[in-house]
Amino acid sequence: MSVYKEALNFYIENSTLNERATSDRINQLTELTELLEEHFEFENVISIETGTSYYWWDGMVGAYFAYLAEKTNGSFTSVDIDHSLNEKAIDTYRNLTTPLSPKFITQDSVRFLKETDIVPNLVHLDSWDLNLKDPFPSALHGWREFEAIEDKMPLGSILVIDDNYYGGTWVSYDFYEDNDPRKVARSEIIDIKYPIIGKGAHIYQETSAGRTNWEIIGKKWQIGNSKIILKKINEN
Repeated sequence: MSVYKEALNFYIENSTLNERATSDRINQLTELTELLEEHFEFENVISIETGTSYYWWDGMVGAYFAYLAEKTNGSFTSVDIDHSLNEKAIDTYRNLTTPLSPKFITQDSVRFLKETDIVPNLVHLDSWDLNLKDPFPSALHGWREFEAIEDKMPLGSILVIDDNYYGGTWVSYDFYEDNDPRKVARSEIIDIKYPIIGKGAHIYQETSAGRTNWEIIGKKWQIGNSKIILKKINEN
């Protein structure tokens, strides 16, 4: 069994034992596992996550990346502007079946990516929560993160951007009480009329047009919450 499948099994096991991740997240990581097996060229996983993962019902995909890093003698760093989220994440990681020890940084993610000395080969961009009623700030922030880190990543690196929806689909969009995704106050059906909406919308559009050093290796169209998965194919 590959280390990528081990990481996926580790994620599913801990999700089942805890608050249980959504089927969307498990499907996304299953696709990513298959793509890493085919495309990832590095012995050690050096990974950065923006937007700290801390609850299973909100994804907690950092556990997948942290497991890969530890099992390959690499490193995993998670950055979030909210220190309280990092504190919650530390508690979550302590309760894993095999406790992991990622490094947590409290800082604006764009600034961190610009200033870091880390040379990552696997990056997950997941900060600035997507608001489908006003998706443009999240997309712009995702683009700024991409600009800050993509030059530092070596040829063959994999970059993943969370929370995207493709045109021609619809979303049952939930409004929460107390900003808690477990307390749904009401839902509204939103039709996705742009070609793509999400944290990676600008990255996807520029890459599709051949204006970046990356290619899209993940599914280029699917229903529901989707991760955009890219591979670096050209040097800067």
